[in-house]
Amino acid sequence: MRKFSWPALRIPFPHLPSITIMSLLPTLRTRLNFGGTKVTIGALAIVAIGFTATIWVTVAGSNHEIIFPTPGAEYELPSVIGERLPPDDQTPMTASQTLRIGFKDGTRLDRVVLKNLDLGKTDLVTAFEVTRNATTGVTGAQAYLFIGDIVITNSSAPTLAWGNMELGSVSLAARVDGHTQEIQQDSTVTQVIIDSDRGSGTYTAQDSKVDRVVLQINGATKGASIGVLEIDNVDASVGAWKWDYIKAGSLTMDGTNEIGNSTGIDVPSAVWSDTISAKTVVDNLVDTPISVR
Repeated sequence: MRKFSWPALRIPFPHLPSITIMSLLPTLRTRLNFGGTKVTIGALAIVAIGFTATIWVTVAGSNHEIIFPTPGAEYELPSVIGERLPPDDQTPMTASQTLRIGFKDGTRLDRVVLKNLDLGKTDLVTAFEVTRNATTGVTGAQAYLFIGDIVITNSSAPTLAWGNMELGSVSLAARVDGHTQEIQQDSTVTQVIIDSDRGSGTYTAQDSKVDRVVLQINGATKGASIGVLEIDNVDASVGAWKWDYIKAGSLTMDGTNEIGNSTGIDVPSAVWSDTISAKTVVDNLVDTPISVR
């Protein structure tokens, strides 16, 4: 007799995936592909933008102040902060390299030193000038540079033209390629003495190459006072030394200075005009063929 058994019955249940909180959050991709061209270009662009922004911030934060005696600017002493000069009319595409030193009305300076300066520019008429401010129309009996002592050594220029001065004593011993010396003897010239240094400053411009140097009187009421004006190794390849409107206690130009433009000793390269008055004159000028270039 066989034994019969009923087959087991299994009811199928669908398998549902387990759901957790973490599975509901988006999955972050942690792998980056740095070898792609687009990524490389994008990185370089970001670096370039950052670099440009840094430069812009640096430039924007700068005040671009010009400090004495940087050429291409005008300084009104005793201030040492300069104002940029516009380009010369002859070369409007080139920045000016003129050193213009202005003197406010009543300015007192212990010493002004110009040393080791190379001057000159093509077709320049004046290389070293002492003048009044023509723009503001400075004139008058007090619109002068009042200087205790002027000392000039080791300097040269093609030509020289001085006038409108009063000098207590003058000593000239330069070597010149012909000269005219017409200084008027005048015993009534007042001796200028500037000894007090109280409230005064010292200004030096040296070791520089400039188009020209201009000393400019900007005040008509009192002029400006300088204890000592020292000129040492100031050489001009083109242009004249043209000085006016100076009242000085003494002026010395020794034999280390040379003025000449190769026209020969019969044609004056250096002129001290009859508008200069002096109490004492010592003339040791030496005429000799000279060509300053």
